[in-house]
Amino acid sequence: MIKLTIAMILLFSAPAVANIWGNCETCNLPKPSENYTDRQKILKGLKDKKIYTTCRLKKRLKSQRTGRQACIYVGGNKTYTLMYEDTCPRQYRCIYNPGSKEPNIDDVLDSLNSIGKK
Repeated sequence: MIKLTIAMILLFSAPAVANIWGNCETCNLPKPSENYTDRQKILKGLKDKKIYTTCRLKKRLKSQRTGRQACIYVGGNKTYTLMYEDTCPRQYRCIYNPGSKEPNIDDVLDSLNSIGKK
């Protein structure tokens, strides 16, 4: 009986290792917040969900400087987009951006040229 109580006292009085069950500070695993999927990031509010709309071709413009064709598309709630293509598709899915301003190809080219001159 005495041997049993001495053994139990020694067993329970021994210092326990703090990270006996494992600790992520000592391993090289990524933190749980770093490996969320895109769906989890959207649900947690860390990433905005992209909403798409159908954009239809409004007009085609040919650049006087480069000769490339610019396509201006309009979608729902005045969503305007500008693409430089050799052939313009009649419609495509674009990111929904309500109330945007209609792009002007000459303004875009002038701003690009002014950046290049600096």
